[in-house]
Amino acid sequence: MIIGFLCNQTDSAKILGIIPTAAFSHQIAYMKFWRELSSKGHQVTVLTTDPQKNTSLTNLTEIDLSIGYKFIKEKHNWPEVIMQQTNPYKFLNHMLQMMYEATELYLQLPEVQNLINNKSLHFDLVMVEAVFPEWLIFGEIFNAPTIMLMSLDGTVQIHRMFQNPTHPVVYPEIFVPFVGHLSFTERLISTVLSWSFDYVKSQYMDRRQQIINTYFRNISNSIDTFTNKSSLLFLCVNPVLLLPRPYTPRTIVIGGGTTIQEPRELPSDVKHFLDSSEHGAILFSLGSNVQCEDLGEDTIKGFLKVLGELPYNTLWKFKNKFNYDIPENVKTYDWLFQQDILRHPKVKLFINQAGIQSLEEAIYFSVPIIAIPIYADQENNAKRLQQKGVLKRILLKPELNSTHLKETIVDMMQNKLYIEKMRKLSQFSMDQPMDGIQKAIWWTEYVIRHGGNVEYMINTAASQTPFYQYYLIDVTFNKIKLECKMKQS
Repeated sequence: MIIGFLCNQTDSAKILGIIPTAAFSHQIAYMKFWRELSSKGHQVTVLTTDPQKNTSLTNLTEIDLSIGYKFIKEKHNWPEVIMQQTNPYKFLNHMLQMMYEATELYLQLPEVQNLINNKSLHFDLVMVEAVFPEWLIFGEIFNAPTIMLMSLDGTVQIHRMFQNPTHPVVYPEIFVPFVGHLSFTERLISTVLSWSFDYVKSQYMDRRQQIINTYFRNISNSIDTFTNKSSLLFLCVNPVLLLPRPYTPRTIVIGGGTTIQEPRELPSDVKHFLDSSEHGAILFSLGSNVQCEDLGEDTIKGFLKVLGELPYNTLWKFKNKFNYDIPENVKTYDWLFQQDILRHPKVKLFINQAGIQSLEEAIYFSVPIIAIPIYADQENNAKRLQQKGVLKRILLKPELNSTHLKETIVDMMQNKLYIEKMRKLSQFSMDQPMDGIQKAIWWTEYVIRHGGNVEYMINTAASQTPFYQYYLIDVTFNKIKLECKMKQS
């Protein structure tokens, strides 16, 4: 009877999801999740920059934040910032400033104001993208438990919120391009960057607190209070793409498959082009944040020359707005249905930017990768998969090496070892007790059933232990002091 009662509590819960990042790669990680929750009977309201607009999902209400795309492009010239960034400290500073301003922009939208001021609204759970912790205040407004979501590995700050171990050498920040055993120079750089990132993030956490104080004057709690009260952290990432580390019970690695959408029929011209690829085909896409047309004239011409000299057909997500001469074996499109192309048996290689979602799709469909990392966590991601033998890296800076690019493409298209390793990695990643969506739904309903109460998962001693005690600095100091006294006596 008790079990039946608890199950009934999640038959039709009201769930509020908030994903403010204006990037399709961040949104697609949750689209299937929202659909499945609503199909199970839950009333789901989502703040998203990419509404699905599926009228058959009567339980899914979407609040459109797509104005964020115009904002980051016109006010911050984000694509150019990405391509020109060289200093990770300055880049993080710019990104956090942009996110802060985006939150202010979204909070002024009439639909969001209605969420804030409509006293008749009620939600049983609030789910928030973890890089926007200020939005956890909606858990306070609706007196509802909260879950934080990440579509990539957590930053050091986010892992600390959930008491997961952090260390600049053993577990470097995801924006630091070092993996494996670090040299002294790498350890030094990682440590300095970690301290610098902490400083920048603390400054912007104060500014985010100002947003709370401005728009929610009747709530006096701090953002730290909201994050400490959050029940769980979902890492919606395939485990093979994560740096292995111990997690506290409040961190749930959801696993792979959350980004994989239902198959769609390819456009006839794309299908014919792939079907006729006698020697195999290549998919070339740098994701939703980086536009290939911003790579620069010399780089674009270098790619076109190399691809045109090879016997493989290439589909390239590229807006040819400057009318470059395109070889016959290369077709360019403003937008490509990436997953459906990767499903095609003739596609043997995926050239991408090493974003988490693109890598997960390549693994899922067993397609080896050439990575061209551009920014953020991409260099780190690429190096980790390169160690597994399923990916090779190509660098654009100081300039594209056309000879190296050509040799790398030929090697990966002809050497069967890459696809064999990728198939094994794919099988390993999918051999789980339940798929990612099922796992996410189970833990979501778990939090609802228990009203967010996860006290048994929290190690209060760990959260209250000062730095010097955690690293035994006081113990070590007294040990040295005692040894010195013993030597003198």
